[in-house]
Amino acid sequence: MIILIIGSLLLGAILGRFFNVLVLAPAFALSLAMVAASFAYFGHGLYFGHGLLCPLLEFAVLITSLQIGYVSGLLSFLIPSLSQRRGTMAAPAP
Repeated sequence: MIILIIGSLLLGAILGRFFNVLVLAPAFALSLAMVAASFAYFGHGLYFGHGLLCPLLEFAVLITSLQIGYVSGLLSFLIPSLSQRRGTMAAPAP
């Protein structure tokens, strides 16, 4: 689960850096397919007795981490511009 969260954060950061917000819908569908496949494969082991609660919670955590990664990718776009602005302000005037 932790690996999926970290992967979702990184994927969200990449998507936030290079794409607009509409790309999150297919990413949500991909995370839903991953959760459904893992529930179908491991359904009687880890999630025994919990019904659909654990997969729904896992899906909610994955899309939340995807959104956090997307926002961090958007904010990372501002970091180079801040450092470039500082470099031009620190230069002495001719």
